Amino acid sequence: MTYRRGNRSSPPRPFDVIGLITMLLTVSAAVLLYMGWAFLDGYLMTFNVKATDMGFGADEYMLRGLNLFSNAFLPVMAAIPLLLSAATHRAELTRLLPARVRDAGRRLMGWQPVRVVTNVRFAGAVVTLAGLVLAVAALTRWWIDTYLVLAPTIVGPLMLTWPSRDGRNSRLAFAASVVISTFCLLWAVSVYAQERGRRDAHELVGSLPYRTQVAIYAKDSLAIDAPGVTSWRISSGKYRYLYTGLRLLLTRDDRYYLLPVVTKDQLRNGESRTFVLTEEDDVRLELLPGARTFDAE
Repeated sequence: MTYRRGNRSSPPRPFDVIGLITMLLTVSAAVLLYMGWAFLDGYLMTFNVKATDMGFGADEYMLRGLNLFSNAFLPVMAAIPLLLSAATHRAELTRLLPARVRDAGRRLMGWQPVRVVTNVRFAGAVVTLAGLVLAVAALTRWWIDTYLVLAPTIVGPLMLTWPSRDGRNSRLAFAASVVISTFCLLWAVSVYAQERGRRDAHELVGSLPYRTQVAIYAKDSLAIDAPGVTSWRISSGKYRYLYTGLRLLLTRDDRYYLLPVVTKDQLRNGESRTFVLTEEDDVRLELLPGARTFDAE
């Protein structure tokens, strides 16, 4: 980042750099927070639990959002600064190319169809129009992937308004494009995070027989009726009823969220349910290995 005064350029002022870094960190934190919420919403809604009712803190949402990044993102994250640097120093990089390549590039750019296609404003108009057509089609009977609609809506308006962004009457259009693109980008992030949450939830269902098992001892009958749950009547002792077969989903604020062992087909058919219990004087919970078998005696 440089600032020009006449024909001279000066380095960026420290406070400008600090402000830019602060802005980027703030935006990144907001994106992680939003991704974490969307992931937990998709994950827990599979089990009929709302993430907003669980009392998660901002730090927990951000950690969940950070966990969504995998090794598949590393090439993209490495390519972004390289592409930005190449765009900033494209004139210097062009001079490093062989003369034949530069001459061929100039001849290619002199061809009228290439000039039209590579015109940023024209390309932006085409991409934006494509996004509009896909969005209208998605509102009708056609099924169109959400990413396919959001991608041109994110890129197109910025390309369309970028060349004239410094004009007095064009600043509003460029600012509106930035808002629209940011909104659609967050929308795409939310769709991805929720899909990941639902996918992880279905993977969890596949591993339920091996997850932590919860044995419930109760003074009175709890009438727990779910697939895979076995109830026992204990002849003596403080607790007269024992329920086995439930698996631990998570714990929050002394509340235990428990799942019966169901298949993915049963989950899709709505045959699963989530039990919420609190350990009290008349109810005792024991956490045990998933493969353990019980004998009430």
